[in-house]
Amino acid sequence: MERFPGYKIYEEYNPDQYKTSVQKKVEKVLGEAEKERGSMRPETMEFRELLDRETESLRNFFGYDIEVPSLPEEVTAERYEKWKEMGFELHYLPAEEMKKDRELPGWKKKPGDWFYEKIKDKEVEAGSATLPAAWILTDTREKPNYQDGKQMYKDDILAETLEDLRKKKAITAFEVKGSRFKISWDELHKPEVKKAIAEALDVPEEYLRLPRAIEWNYLGNAHHPTWGDTDTWEWFEDSYQKGARRLSGGLSRLGRLSRVRWAAPDARHGYLGFRPQVVFSQP
Repeated sequence: MERFPGYKIYEEYNPDQYKTSVQKKVEKVLGEAEKERGSMRPETMEFRELLDRETESLRNFFGYDIEVPSLPEEVTAERYEKWKEMGFELHYLPAEEMKKDRELPGWKKKPGDWFYEKIKDKEVEAGSATLPAAWILTDTREKPNYQDGKQMYKDDILAETLEDLRKKKAITAFEVKGSRFKISWDELHKPEVKKAIAEALDVPEEYLRLPRAIEWNYLGNAHHPTWGDTDTWEWFEDSYQKGARRLSGGLSRLGRLSRVRWAAPDARHGYLGFRPQVVFSQP
């Protein structure tokens, strides 16, 4: 007959005495973690949750763990809240080469063959299929469907800034004064235009640019698959044919997130808009 362990009679009155050393160590670690969490400032907890979310989303996309660095010093709690209210998100883009033949769990819509052919032919710059190892801030808005060129991005926080730039003739006049459409790549890169948009977003001017095609594609696949669901285009930062042309993409009926083509940098089209992207310095 199996003997009853006598210590069990007293265990409920003095449980700590009968815990194993492993149990005690585990409880100590958990207690310290809970104490640390309880003493955290709300913004610190929110930033930690952001790092955890990025780690998980990268794992889901690539299928393996990728180290996510701490946030850049430019990202303050005040700015973070302001950006969220504006409809912008922070994401980490790791130093990963997005080769055409890579099979990744989250990469459902790769850039089309044309993009990779032009890199191979050296008409699109080498490295254009590689993510930058940087924290970025991106606009989460879907691009609107085409409506005779009069469409607007929803609740556009840049509308007032763009209207003012048109009044100052930094951007060519257009009947929809606050529109992101009918603006050329060249106009978006004018110093006074970049400065005004950077001020509206409360970011350093030198960090502001357009998304590169591979960045836009990654963000669309990993976070915003509906970016490719409408029949307008967006400018990309990438050079094509040594700057004689610039890349654009995203048309729903011709590839969605996979669609990449080109436009002349001075072209102004009612179907071609843009989203600003901020690329932060690294900690």
